[in-house]
Amino acid sequence: MKLDEIALKHLVPYINECYYRTGPELVDLFNQYGSEDVYGRGFPSRSDYTLSKLEDINNSKQLERFMNHIVYSRTYLGSDINIASDLIEPINEIIKYCGYALQKNEQDEFVVTGEGLIPEDIIEIQTSFENIQSEILEQLTQAKFTIWVSVAWFTDNTLFSILKKKASQGINIQLIINKDDINSQTGFVFENYFETYRKTGFGAFQDNIFHEKFCVIDLKTVINGSYNWTNKAMYNHENINIIHSYSTAETYASRFVRNKLL
Repeated sequence: MKLDEIALKHLVPYINECYYRTGPELVDLFNQYGSEDVYGRGFPSRSDYTLSKLEDINNSKQLERFMNHIVYSRTYLGSDINIASDLIEPINEIIKYCGYALQKNEQDEFVVTGEGLIPEDIIEIQTSFENIQSEILEQLTQAKFTIWVSVAWFTDNTLFSILKKKASQGINIQLIINKDDINSQTGFVFENYFETYRKTGFGAFQDNIFHEKFCVIDLKTVINGSYNWTNKAMYNHENINIIHSYSTAETYASRFVRNKLL
């Protein structure tokens, strides 16, 4: 589900004021939909926080789930809220310009309807212990929009070549790797071809390293496991999981964005 900025801004009062939610209650609410926030000193205004959280989950299945939660009748048991007049009618007026509407389902609950909604997640998992490089190449070749890679070490020229090729096709490629001798001695200048983040130590002692190995493709496929994208990994006992799942991909994409900022 994707709403424009005007719609997001107009939704804020119906989340904050129509049914009053305190700052901690808002944090608890949005943490159910992918956030990992803790309420405390210096927290933004409730309106600013709500808008920023809506922007975070915009253009995802999470926004649709969130909207269905907001209009779920059980939420308002014991309150003076008239769901039809206080919520459904004004929210429908807001989201109709984006091609959506709240309509009753078979359970007599209002849910979001409209074109472009992501189907309910059907998770498919493929586990591989052999020919891992070939499995990764197959998934990368199928990418149409984005490839986000977070691996500790990257020395495999075959995988580098396919990323360069996909970048030349207009695919958004982003890479996070360790800033160390292993990655610097490959001769690969990733920065010449796509957005690259080389990470040094982080944490209290600045001696922790990025040891994650995952890739998010088109926000619907995740590759993860023990396999670094290195020449040596091809001869190790390694494994990967190829997971086709929008919700899983969103989780890993959020992790990727967070890693970029560390």
